[in-house]
Amino acid sequence: MTTPAAAPAPTTEGAPSPGRGRQLPQHVRIGSVWVSLMEPEDGHDAAFNRWYGDDHFYAGGMSLAWIFAGRRWVCTRELQDLRYAREGTSFRPVDAGRFLHLNFFSEGHVDEAAPVLGETIARLAGEGRMYVDSIPRRHVFSRLQPYAGVVYDDPDGDGPLDVHALDFPFTGVVVQVLQTREGHDRDELVRWLREDFVPARLPAARAAMCLISLDADLPDSVAQKTSRVPSAYGDAAARRLTLLWFVADDVREGWQDRFAPHADALAAGGLGDLEFAGPFVPLEPGTNRYVDDLR
Repeated sequence: MTTPAAAPAPTTEGAPSPGRGRQLPQHVRIGSVWVSLMEPEDGHDAAFNRWYGDDHFYAGGMSLAWIFAGRRWVCTRELQDLRYAREGTSFRPVDAGRFLHLNFFSEGHVDEAAPVLGETIARLAGEGRMYVDSIPRRHVFSRLQPYAGVVYDDPDGDGPLDVHALDFPFTGVVVQVLQTREGHDRDELVRWLREDFVPARLPAARAAMCLISLDADLPDSVAQKTSRVPSAYGDAAARRLTLLWFVADDVREGWQDRFAPHADALAAGGLGDLEFAGPFVPLEPGTNRYVDDLR
């Protein structure tokens, strides 16, 4: 039976990971999720992929304290055909954001990591390692999002935990961005997602887990060090959240049954609407695989 697993309180000492058949306590927990959809200009896909994969992914992310996991993903032409964007929304990255970057920040240390992240980006720029002119690109959707919890398909099994999501060899991830409806608050939407919507749909989606994170403006310590990433989203950020569905099979297979119905089901729930949905497959480190299949 599918049940939600709540994000544990930071002050809980020695408590076992909720709903998991583990003998040892889970002390490492996710505090925030870096979710970044990026779009190089046409003709610069390969250069962007090699720069980000060979240098920036590590120097601007994984080598920093309190960032404990990361993975890069891509949306090929075939996968782009499956993307969804709600009519009338201002958030429509249907034809952009071919590269997805995800990182996990340790719970309780996000405030320490954020200023270091900003300072690192500024340092890399000073060293000429950001290539803003030779590799033109834009941030379509880049956020450092507070983590709101996970729902597992098999909460009592011995499969991966949420902290393993970017290290486990998942073959696909589906990104969904939701907007809270007027008259409701985001906490209400999150509770319904964790207790009702996500548990009911994990089996049909054939997803091992779904992570929930809350949209937010960039911390000032990061925003002040870079002008490349939009930093302030105001009310829109306060009403949005992101779902990350991790799958271990071909994410394209059965898309119309697995994920396409989510927009109508969310609308019927009355608390929020699906603004964007898109599937991604993992990039292979050190290669340009998939880059020729992006446009």
